[in-house]
Amino acid sequence: MEELLISLVSQHPVLASILLVMGFCRSIMKPVMTIYKAYVDFTPSKEDDSFYNKVISSSLYNKVVFLLDYFASIKIEKK
Repeated sequence: MEELLISLVSQHPVLASILLVMGFCRSIMKPVMTIYKAYVDFTPSKEDDSFYNKVISSSLYNKVVFLLDYFASIKIEKK
């Protein structure tokens, strides 16, 4: 298995880089937003609450989250 992965990565380094970046973004996005939400909930200011809600409800954020979920996850069909 390792030999197959090494040969694929050496033959297609661009694809390997793209997959690495997608996996990194996917693994970072949720923890960062969870920590930011905890910070927003902890602070007494309501300004950061409204900013967080505006970011979460923005179409750009939703598109980025959807694209990360769609392209950076493995879909296995059930038979």
